[in-house]
Amino acid sequence: MFDQDNELHDDNAPVRCLDFRPGTSSCYGIVGYHWNGDPAGKTWPRCEQHQRAREEARENSVEKYANSDVAPSWFDPADAGERWDDDY
Repeated sequence: MFDQDNELHDDNAPVRCLDFRPGTSSCYGIVGYHWNGDPAGKTWPRCEQHQRAREEARENSVEKYANSDVAPSWFDPADAGERWDDDY
């Protein structure tokens, strides 16, 4: 079977953490599929360490910006034609 990069993929190989980068990333813990709030229910393979970091980053983002009238620096209305302060 081929993956999205057209490389041979072994279906029996152990699942690798999405955030693993050879020589630059240190994974720790069991790699499992984790749901990160995607409305479609998609899950992503991450080790325990990277999943914990992902959850902390999401929580920080939600806490900082959920009720703010001021858009964060990374928000670009040109990306999807949306406004930060849309009231539907």
